[in-house]
Amino acid sequence: MLKKELEIEEKVNLLEKEVKLLGEDAEKERLDLEEAVDSLRLEIESVKMILKEFVPDFQEKFSSIKNTVLREIDPQWIIKK
Repeated sequence: MLKKELEIEEKVNLLEKEVKLLGEDAEKERLDLEEAVDSLRLEIESVKMILKEFVPDFQEKFSSIKNTVLREIDPQWIIKK
């Protein structure tokens, strides 16, 4: 019976290690996604700054178009194109 208990304990230990590794992988993925989102935010802000210099009334036009897009476009539909 002791051998069986040792086998079960070993399996539990292996499962604990696997769960820990999966958690570490998930955290790395989360950080990678956060970095990608931050990079996109910076790029979008850069484009907006350029457009403000070259497009008259950019802020008003952008706000109007953004409201229309939010109301009329499904973001999941864009991905499927």
